[in-house]
Amino acid sequence: MKRMHSAVLAMAAAALLSCAACGSDAPADPGRHADPAALAWVDKVCTGVAAGSAKLAQPPAVDNADPVKTRDAMVDFLARLGSALDDMAGGIRGAGVPPVPDGQSAVDKATGNLTQTRTKVGETKTKMEQAKVTDDASLRKVISEADATMGQLADPEGPIKDLKANPELDLAFSESATCKRVYGSGA
Repeated sequence: MKRMHSAVLAMAAAALLSCAACGSDAPADPGRHADPAALAWVDKVCTGVAAGSAKLAQPPAVDNADPVKTRDAMVDFLARLGSALDDMAGGIRGAGVPPVPDGQSAVDKATGNLTQTRTKVGETKTKMEQAKVTDDASLRKVISEADATMGQLADPEGPIKDLKANPELDLAFSESATCKRVYGSGA
């Protein structure tokens, strides 16, 4: 049963928890450093992403004896995922316009992708919520359909990828002590 909800969990991990992309293992160019204002902006973003990720600390409970309870737990998890995605988009927007060239376009792309993902998560949640689950086979069908949708959304770098496409923000993410602290030393 645990394998059945892997794509749903993978989506959550990809979108929020595996934000290892916030930093980089590659050493920064020793002759070039991020602008302090860009670093401050990135620090706000990493702190906001961490706050959204906290909503997903508890994965959905699988109850092998009660398929309806398992489905309901997954619906709740998808609701939390949607809320976390909203928080992430809000955190990115709340950090303001990045003080780098083309910073607003990077924010627009990242928040636009978050909004699209949020919409798909909401649609998946609604379908799962409305699905008739009476036994293990019907639960497997519902989860398989959710896996198909959620698997298409998985991106190991999440919204940070869109922000890091901007070279100045990429440099700031790689040097941010806050991002490294929030996401670990390998961040």
